[in-house]
Amino acid sequence: MSEQIYLSNLSRGRTLKYIRVKILSLWRVRIYGFRCKTEMLLADEQGTKIEGTIGCGPFQNVDMRELREDAWYTISDFVVSVPIRRTPNTLHPFHIKFHSDTKMTLIYDLYSPNFFEFAKYSVIKRRLLEANRPFDLCGVVVYVSEIKRMTYVPGEYDASTACNYLYFRLMDQKGRELPCFALGHYAADFMNVWTSRGYQASFRYQPVFCVLRFWKVDEFMGEPSISTRIGCSKIYLEPTLPEIKDLRMMSVFIARVTWAIEEGEDCDDAGEVVDQNS
Repeated sequence: MSEQIYLSNLSRGRTLKYIRVKILSLWRVRIYGFRCKTEMLLADEQGTKIEGTIGCGPFQNVDMRELREDAWYTISDFVVSVPIRRTPNTLHPFHIKFHSDTKMTLIYDLYSPNFFEFAKYSVIKRRLLEANRPFDLCGVVVYVSEIKRMTYVPGEYDASTACNYLYFRLMDQKGRELPCFALGHYAADFMNVWTSRGYQASFRYQPVFCVLRFWKVDEFMGEPSISTRIGCSKIYLEPTLPEIKDLRMMSVFIARVTWAIEEGEDCDDAGEVVDQNS
């Protein structure tokens, strides 16, 4: 096998070296008609993130059926180019593009870090995050609206859900709230899980912890908010990830105490509820 190179050491042009990366997010984009390209957010062992694009093909050494999120792969013989988006999904100065000889091989599918980069609510509210740059956020859900439709005319290849949106609010470990907007199919994705698990009937006394992956800063009535970014964003309700266990426990505890104070109830039972939900 050729020599390994880390994402931080890539230089522009074609390289025969290989990288070892985890797919953090995977989505397909319709180009025209039924032709699609595959977009990915990748991270290597050092936690460096980069975007990758697999065009329409054909590709002799890439099995599209094997591609899945949270799995690790080696990628060799690829092209390193400047970012193809005006607002890239990572801070990396380059973008990986596949060509006909690029080889991508599944290597293992074991537990490994998810390379979260959680933003602070205070930083978002003070508008200190770069606009359109995806980040992660977590908190307890304190409000969920119905799915609504915005004033928008879908394009020829847009799904019928493209103009849907869902408004909800998250609360952090300090009791601060932030407006969130799930746009397009993300609205239905959120609501399907929310209702199927019965959260809409219980979340005020059994807090629901939420992790938002690859969202962006937005504006709502002149105030900072966050919203989904097309393709790469993820929503996790009550995720069971060891690396965020402490964040979840603290968030749920603060939510219980905050609501108990608002209702004038005794806060002594808050810790017991956290233990039951852990």
